Amino acid sequence: MQFSSPLKSNSKKIMLLGSGELGKEVAIEAQRLGLEVIALDKYADAPAHLVANRAHVVDMQNEEAVLEIIRQEKPDFILPEVEAISISSLFAAEKEGFNIIPNADAVNKQ
Repeated sequence: MQFSSPLKSNSKKIMLLGSGELGKEVAIEAQRLGLEVIALDKYADAPAHLVANRAHVVDMQNEEAVLEIIRQEKPDFILPEVEAISISSLFAAEKEGFNIIPNADAVNKQ
């Protein structure tokens, strides 16, 4: 797969569900590859928020709130980073055709 540049009409987007220090490192590397990065977390100015192209503050346990942002942003890849996330939102996003890495079933078993 070839990536373009962030913030273009043909950009590939990765959404980080959890924006801690690990998410910040992932965001930096994803941007180096040419991916557009969207970071979500439960608090403002999380580490990955500071380097992402866009950031959202959301209750990570609220299935509908998480899904609303996923539907709005339409990421190509969704990378769950935290344990405190609505697993049901991952299953719902997968059913809608979104690509969860690792898949929702694998995240559920951790």
